[in-house]
Amino acid sequence: MEAGKRLSTATTIFLSNNELTGSVPSSICSKKPVLYSGLADLDVSNNKLSGMIPTTIRYCTSLEYLNFGFNYLTGNVPKGLEQAKGLQILKLNDNNLDGDPLYIISELPDLQVLILGNNNFGGGLSDMVGSLNIMILSLSSNHFNGSIPKEIFDLDQLRILDLSGNKFTGLISRKISNLTLLKSPYNSSYRISGDYDFDVGLQMASKWIIIQYEKLYRYYSGIDLSSNELEGEIPEEIGLLKGLSMLNLSHNRLSGEIPSSVGLMNGLESLDLSYNKLSGVIPPSLASMDFLGYLNLSHNNLSGRIPRGLHMDTLSGDGSAYANNSFLCGYFTKNACEGDQSSDTGNNDYENEDGLDHTRDKWYFFGVVALGFIIGFWGLFFGLLLKKEIWWFGYWRSVDKVAAKIVHFFLKD
Repeated sequence: MEAGKRLSTATTIFLSNNELTGSVPSSICSKKPVLYSGLADLDVSNNKLSGMIPTTIRYCTSLEYLNFGFNYLTGNVPKGLEQAKGLQILKLNDNNLDGDPLYIISELPDLQVLILGNNNFGGGLSDMVGSLNIMILSLSSNHFNGSIPKEIFDLDQLRILDLSGNKFTGLISRKISNLTLLKSPYNSSYRISGDYDFDVGLQMASKWIIIQYEKLYRYYSGIDLSSNELEGEIPEEIGLLKGLSMLNLSHNRLSGEIPSSVGLMNGLESLDLSYNKLSGVIPPSLASMDFLGYLNLSHNNLSGRIPRGLHMDTLSGDGSAYANNSFLCGYFTKNACEGDQSSDTGNNDYENEDGLDHTRDKWYFFGVVALGFIIGFWGLFFGLLLKKEIWWFGYWRSVDKVAAKIVHFFLKD
């Protein structure tokens, strides 16, 4: 309590990454005018704090940055938090909080970063649409349900949308192409206002690895709707999001074909459509996505030939990106595509002809060498025989010595 009173006069409190225990002091936010100084930044993340978020948080009306992440907090988000009208960054992730906090969030007009992942929150997203300045929205690994309202794609400042690990159902709206900032590569003029460049960290699953992004808004964008119960087709309009870096729609019930427009998303670095019910061929346009560093299309009903390309061939050295698609054929599979047999026969004929040419050239070479030896040796022999000069005997003496040495070499052991 005493510590809370002393801190109540501060404008900035950063006590993260310590071993703090107990509850959050309710006196940090005081309603007494003599003690109230306008706390703007409060960060007690990565500690061992427990209990509930104090209801006195309503008196911290000047809050702009609030981080209670990575603790053991329980209970609901106090309704009084909506009094912090200037709040820009709110991180309550990795606690044991529950209830439906989104109706409160909709009352925070300046909110730009909302990270609530890994809690026990529930409810729908219909109350979210009022927060029109959201740039980073992470609700992963909770119990949110219902459909994803199409209005959420009218959040024209949104760069990160992580709704993974919930119970969302229904279709992916065609209005996903309304995400204005994701239609073109990152523009440095779009950034979170205030002095919070140092810490808007977010955990996201990319390439099956949980990654902590500290300055994610500067260079990264992503949509993660994985591990839900979404159905229907992937909308063709998704290809308009050419500024998107990561797309994860895995572990749903999506059906239909992969839109060919996905190949136009030239900023995409990670694409995961695994564990769905997708069918049809893999769009050849995927082979031209030179920035793609991770691809997973496994566990679907895809068919036809796997597209090839210099970069595409490097994305799945062991073929795992295409596993459990029984009707795929070609490279990375054991299935031959139609037309491959005749092509192979043609190649074999060519290889046979090439082998014959090589053999013929080899015999020509040995013939020339043998002919040269015969002409050189016997030409010299007959020349000396005809002239009968004195060094005739020296010549044969040398030949005898060489022959004797050869015989001795083979018989000495």
